[in-house]
Amino acid sequence: MGAQWTNKEVVHLLGRAGFGTTKEEIATCLSLGREETVRRLVSGKKVLDQAPDLAPFDQFHSDGKKALDPLQLVDQQIYWLHRMVNSPTPLIEKMTLFWHGHFATANYKVKDASLMAKQNDLFRTYALGNFKELLTEIGKDPAMMIWLDVNQNKKGKPNENYAREVMELFTLGIGHYTETDVKESARALTGWSYNKNEHKVNYNAKQHDNDAKTLLGESGKLDADDVIDILFHQKALPMFLAVKLLHYFATDTPSDSWVQSLAALITQKQTVGEVLQELFLSDEFYAENHRMALIKTPADYVAGILKSCKLSVAKGHAQAMRKMGQELFVPPDVAGWRGGASWLTTNCLLARYQFAEGIAKQMNGQQLNAPEIKPDQGDSSLAWAKIYAERIGVTDLSEQTQRSLSAYADDTIVHNAQVKQKLTGLRGLLQLVLISPEAQMK
Repeated sequence: MGAQWTNKEVVHLLGRAGFGTTKEEIATCLSLGREETVRRLVSGKKVLDQAPDLAPFDQFHSDGKKALDPLQLVDQQIYWLHRMVNSPTPLIEKMTLFWHGHFATANYKVKDASLMAKQNDLFRTYALGNFKELLTEIGKDPAMMIWLDVNQNKKGKPNENYAREVMELFTLGIGHYTETDVKESARALTGWSYNKNEHKVNYNAKQHDNDAKTLLGESGKLDADDVIDILFHQKALPMFLAVKLLHYFATDTPSDSWVQSLAALITQKQTVGEVLQELFLSDEFYAENHRMALIKTPADYVAGILKSCKLSVAKGHAQAMRKMGQELFVPPDVAGWRGGASWLTTNCLLARYQFAEGIAKQMNGQQLNAPEIKPDQGDSSLAWAKIYAERIGVTDLSEQTQRSLSAYADDTIVHNAQVKQKLTGLRGLLQLVLISPEAQMK
């Protein structure tokens, strides 16, 4: 492990393994060192020893409300965004979002915000745990069962929806199974149902097809547990998960050798947390070409800004994420959000710019004049640009961005004696930093 451990490496790690940084977190991680910082992240231990615990859902207040309603989707969205911003264990929240995209389930079909929240808690429980155990549990999750029509999968009349997606999207990927495998898997998965009235998941042996089946070359009177065992016998599974983890945490274009080495770890290790520990300790993860190389998701963008600016979560922030293309609990379809450049379409970018403008207006004079964002060289317009960028986790600015921000700061801050006009300048500088190309990347 020859990589340095400076502000840049800390910001890179926390931007990928969480939702942005604060000055306090950066200082603590620098003091802890890379190994201990990573150990805390992957073990679910607080990064900051003195970080307060999160208020539970029924004790959280937003927008002046007395309490949130667990049956209202927007309230569940607000609370999850609050967790992203304030969780003392950021990697757990980041992996909860990963699993939400991986096992994409949307409330527009489930139509029960409490079931979506229950599934979310399942992802949080297994966030850094054993993937096989999570796959077993998701097949019996009420929201997933409604989403992929598990109730319609009965002996003699199998429904193939879950059987297909468990191979195509959850474990193996296209090309590693046949249509016959889908049919046989569906038969093996029969017998399970969810009773909405009783709020119970049931197994009815009479509805299970107990005849012989052949799935991916293995035969027998297969059931749901056998399906999962067989899937984990496939070489394609660790490769599939390795690619998804590398796309999520490291790069859009991982090398074949990196995929293979991470797939080997997935096979060897018991938990996803152990795999990520090796990833986050590797020098390759911190390579210069992998920094500022991923486009921030709306969750990254919104939660990161709220965290760095130390602002409370409000209903409008969750709605802003929807306009940016990522509505929590409502991925577009079973394949989840496409990510990458899809986050930066014209409409999505406009939503980001509008959000940045709103954040800048929300900041008061005390916040904008805080000592930590006042450069030592108050007469240096570049120093103003850099310190505001660092405030939101941007450690490198292109020369073009530096020139633009410096010119603005020079006119509105450095050479402006009017207090009110200078405050307007500070707001403007923050807004320009938030909409800069660099602020869209992590």
